Amino acid sequence: MNPITVLYFGDLMARLQIGRESLRLPMSVKDVAGLMKLLAMRGGDWRCAFGQTRASLRVTVNKQDAGFDATLQGGDEVAFIESVSI
Repeated sequence: MNPITVLYFGDLMARLQIGRESLRLPMSVKDVAGLMKLLAMRGGDWRCAFGQTRASLRVTVNKQDAGFDATLQGGDEVAFIESVSI
């Protein structure tokens, strides 16, 4: 599969200290939930950020709001947006 671009915004970007990366997904990762599991396997803050879904986490795929079940294809842009600060 061609690489996807993953963008991190809000509190995620501050916590993970990354704003953007390119990932070549294994064939077993078919959707946003699978991508989250893959990211959580990095451990530490990544596990806290992506180990489970929560209402404060928004996802877009190719700049369109998406659910965790949204299918991914090579070349997609996935953005994770979270802001829980007050």
